[in-house]
Amino acid sequence: MNIDLEQILVSDSVPDGTLQSAVNLLEESLPPCRRDLAYALANIRRLEQKYKQACDEILRQDQSLKLAKSQNNLDEVQIIVGDRLNQSQTTTKLKQEYEDLTTKAQNLKDKISETEQQIHKIQIKRKSLKTKTQNAQRRKYYYMALGVIDSTFLINVVEYPVVQEAILQHSQLSVDVRIKFKPIEVAAFALNRLPNMYVSTMDAYHQQMQLIPMEMKLRISDAVKRSSHSLRMGDPLHDSTPLPDELFCEPAGLLGCLCLALNRPNLRWRDVPILLLRLNEQRSPLSNSISQKTETGNYVRKSQISNVQMYLQRSKLRNHNNYEDQKSGKNSNNLKIEDKFLELYTLRGELKYVNVIEKLVIGQALAMMIDIYDQTSNYSEMLAHILNKLTPMYTTSERGLNQLCKHFFENQAKNVDAQISKSYAQFHTPRKSDPLYFQQFNNEYKAAMPEIANSINRQDLTPENLVSVVRQILTSGT
Repeated sequence: MNIDLEQILVSDSVPDGTLQSAVNLLEESLPPCRRDLAYALANIRRLEQKYKQACDEILRQDQSLKLAKSQNNLDEVQIIVGDRLNQSQTTTKLKQEYEDLTTKAQNLKDKISETEQQIHKIQIKRKSLKTKTQNAQRRKYYYMALGVIDSTFLINVVEYPVVQEAILQHSQLSVDVRIKFKPIEVAAFALNRLPNMYVSTMDAYHQQMQLIPMEMKLRISDAVKRSSHSLRMGDPLHDSTPLPDELFCEPAGLLGCLCLALNRPNLRWRDVPILLLRLNEQRSPLSNSISQKTETGNYVRKSQISNVQMYLQRSKLRNHNNYEDQKSGKNSNNLKIEDKFLELYTLRGELKYVNVIEKLVIGQALAMMIDIYDQTSNYSEMLAHILNKLTPMYTTSERGLNQLCKHFFENQAKNVDAQISKSYAQFHTPRKSDPLYFQQFNNEYKAAMPEIANSINRQDLTPENLVSVVRQILTSGT
């Protein structure tokens, strides 16, 4: 039996079944070793008795020899000397056997101890991997819980100008500097050094957007410049690990992820079912080539899937320049309000960033107000008011997300609960009639999801698996 314990203990990808098999093999080797050890110990005790008897016999012969010499009995002396020589040889032989058995017993003890230690280490490894798996599963469910929180009834109006400025300044850096970090990482860094400016109505949005060029332009430019400098110098907290997809399970995040997957930056929910239906129709012959036979019994030759890839590539090239212009703000003044809000709607899902404080505060408010929530109350304005008092927590990485969540629950959760309780009475007034334009896109989402499920023949489709299913369609050809 050969157990590569080092490899097993170092690797984090060893299946639990392999670890269990290793434990079983090691445990199977223990009974024979323990049996051999028991036999060895029994023989050692037997030899100890024989050796003691032999030594006692030598002492008796020495006394007899001494007596025979004193009596000057030469014949008796010769007989005793011969017997004593034989007894000495027997004693030496017993001693050698004793030493050999003692060494064998010690080796068996060492082997048993080593095997038990190996089993113990593997069991610890199994427990550790199980804990990691459970923690990863818990994190996934937690991310999904955060991901399904819809915050499209709010918007932080400073967010988009910061993203624009970050992309603009990032594009002006040298190539060797640009590859070290993404513009959205600069934007997130800068947003955490600027105040939140959340609004919940179209009127408030337009008012704030008029103030930003006059009052915030220099602050935004300076914050982005400082953030870019920090990342260039090597911020120890910088981490490029992307946020998990589970964090973007709400309609806006999902549409942003689909824009990325399909290379369609201007995609709307109402267009998704038709687009996926066309993709499915183009790929249907490919699925037959993989698993089905023709009527003549021959396998259909797999055709190239370049037609679909070229279709997506043409779409990507067609929209690339316009997309970059929109992100850099060159065409933003010419966009209609609907197109403008569509871009804002999908921005986080496309660029993969999130304001953690926003999700957590909304989650706290939902938990606290579940029994007293009134649909006529100005819930969105209350949350905007609370968020504008708190420090932003923008992040683009999973590590940053976990650190910010931990910081929130350790330092801010109780304060936020108090603010929610205090603000509820203050904003318990009828909500305003001009909600943000995002509501229209959410309505399209509700209508589109059943159509998407039918178009790709996936009745098990959920917000949590939508993006992965679409990616599977794009890559697997099934």
